[in-house]
Amino acid sequence: MNERRVRNVVGVVLGVLLVIGFGASRLLGGLPDGGGSGPPGCDDAIAWDDAAEVVGQEAAIVGPVAAANHEPDVGGAPTFVNVGGVHPDPERFDVVIYEDVRDAFDPPPEDAFDGAEVCVRGEVDERDGVPQIVLERREWLTER
Repeated sequence: MNERRVRNVVGVVLGVLLVIGFGASRLLGGLPDGGGSGPPGCDDAIAWDDAAEVVGQEAAIVGPVAAANHEPDVGGAPTFVNVGGVHPDPERFDVVIYEDVRDAFDPPPEDAFDGAEVCVRGEVDERDGVPQIVLERREWLTER
């Protein structure tokens, strides 16, 4: 084989390996916790009452749990953790934990974090004017 053809083959092989590696990473949900992907850590947390300023961004939010309740009869069997204020007070921040993530908690989040100061990591969105994070990983909700 001539040198030019060898370079072409090597370039194609490297390109294929790069595409396969990127695809596998996306398929498996990125790197494990602490591996450089995901929201900022709790050392960079912002206060719960400033969360509205970062809607649409990944962030770490910190604040006191005011209430938490599990709604097993609602679709996805969510647990709502109210931070800073209690529902229906619009001056609060919510952590929404669906059943698939809730199953990783022992004890359940409404018991584990009752009255605690917590840090939650994830993408901040908003529902009915209240900023919230839908928890994607158990380890992204911790007691401070």
